[in-house]
Amino acid sequence: MKRVEGVVSVQNKKYPYSLTEKKNDVVFVECKAANVAQDFLKEDVANLLIDLPSLIVAEKQYQATQSNVVRFRITPAAKKQIEKKAVESGFKSVSEYMRHLALSS
Repeated sequence: MKRVEGVVSVQNKKYPYSLTEKKNDVVFVECKAANVAQDFLKEDVANLLIDLPSLIVAEKQYQATQSNVVRFRITPAAKKQIEKKAVESGFKSVSEYMRHLALSS
């Protein structure tokens, strides 16, 4: 498999990305700054690279709104129970479920 690495400049800062060619005209694209790590059709990669600066800016803006972290320790059994309840309650993530529980009382 062929791998190509490059950088994109956004607001005078350089962000790396990589393209890894796979089978059947598929390319794996990874850019951590844009939170992209997935397969794309080879024909869509050019448009993705054009959009990469705006994806990076959007990801940076999103991360700025998500800057606070709350952590706590639980047993593995309790974690499984919380994950199960989150899915059963229809939440997209455990974080969303825990925010709902903490803020709804």
